[in-house]
Amino acid sequence: PFSSAYMPPGYVFIILPFYLIENDFIINLIIISLQILCSAAVIFFLFKLCANIFDKSIAIVSTLIYAILPEFIYACVSFSPTVLFHLLIVLVFYRLQVHNKTNKLDILLPLLLVAIIYLRSEFILFVLFLIMFYIISKQYRQALSYIILILFLILPWSIRNLMVFDSLVPMTTNLGQNLYRGNNSSDVGWWGEEIMIEKVKELPRDKSFEIHMNQLYLNRAINYIKENPVRFVSNGFRKQFELWVFNLTDIRAKLLIYLIPTISIFCLFIIGIIRTFNLPKYKYFYMFFLQATILSAIFFSLPRYQTMMKVLMLPFAAIGMFYVVDVFKKIVFNTESKN
Repeated sequence: PFSSAYMPPGYVFIILPFYLIENDFIINLIIISLQILCSAAVIFFLFKLCANIFDKSIAIVSTLIYAILPEFIYACVSFSPTVLFHLLIVLVFYRLQVHNKTNKLDILLPLLLVAIIYLRSEFILFVLFLIMFYIISKQYRQALSYIILILFLILPWSIRNLMVFDSLVPMTTNLGQNLYRGNNSSDVGWWGEEIMIEKVKELPRDKSFEIHMNQLYLNRAINYIKENPVRFVSNGFRKQFELWVFNLTDIRAKLLIYLIPTISIFCLFIIGIIRTFNLPKYKYFYMFFLQATILSAIFFSLPRYQTMMKVLMLPFAAIGMFYVVDVFKKIVFNTESKN
């Protein structure tokens, strides 16, 4: 074991107190119970969000889908920050809509944003989009306040990393390996070639091991992209398919209980997005989907990444569902009228 900053510390802080309990059954019971309660909170705030932005019928359908979709149910009983991410992102969007109406400085919003960054460090891209929007729309007070507060709240983790590694690591040491997993000569999402395993064994076995490993994988990935630009682009399209539709290599993603709802929601989502396209009104949703798209194109996509994104796809999927039902009714009604 070496000093580590491979994962962001948010979920570690949540899990750590449970190590004080010696009974594994009690630990699992408490964690899963808390995640079920967290999921119930997601349903509550998702309803409020959808009712506020859309209407109550969209809110009811969106929360119903969230409550019964197999992948969301599975997320409750899996040991991951997925459900907590859902709660935080729904709260973020609820606060964004409130801020959009009042245009007042919201201290709670940057706190929620930082909480997500501590769970998923790549979420910093969405935060950058948000700050850029505030700057472009001349909301300089909000932009500056959020920059200062977010940097201040991230700083303790960066200082910890500096003290541990004697090297500047703003957040995590997983950039290199994540980039390599999406850009290597084996396959998208693959952990590595045999030669990389041997190279890792040659790295210095000291407290800076992860720094060396990160640089090793980062250099390998960058060289691969430079030498295979066409493959990088073509793989980018595959990564988009795996993010938005289903993963081509994960066996679980090919199960019908997952595949049918996933493809259905994706198709309804596309219909809903097209039917309701409104940049000023839904700009935050578009930012969120854009950052997920960019990250998957550069790195790679796993089924849980889609699950984490899907919670904000549900309102548009509900809109698409109502549109399909209306079209179906009109077709049936016209057919009956002709008969």
